[in-house]
Amino acid sequence: MQTKWCLVKASDGTRGALGKKKVYELSVNGNSFTAVWGMAEKPNRQSKTLRFSSEQGARWAAMDKIQSKLDKGYTIAYSA
Repeated sequence: MQTKWCLVKASDGTRGALGKKKVYELSVNGNSFTAVWGMAEKPNRQSKTLRFSSEQGARWAAMDKIQSKLDKGYTIAYSA
């Protein structure tokens, strides 16, 4: 079962253009955890996939990343 979260934040100007939206998409598919991030206005984004020994490990990694992004001012746009 795949689960996905999308977090967004307006740039504060320290990196990138002030006011541009930053997007961080996280997904868990089985024992894989994938993060895709970049500017919402641009189609090209960076990504990283990690594989775990269990689906629970991948979910814990996703929850940890979500919490770290929420602590940095991101908000959850949607989850599915």
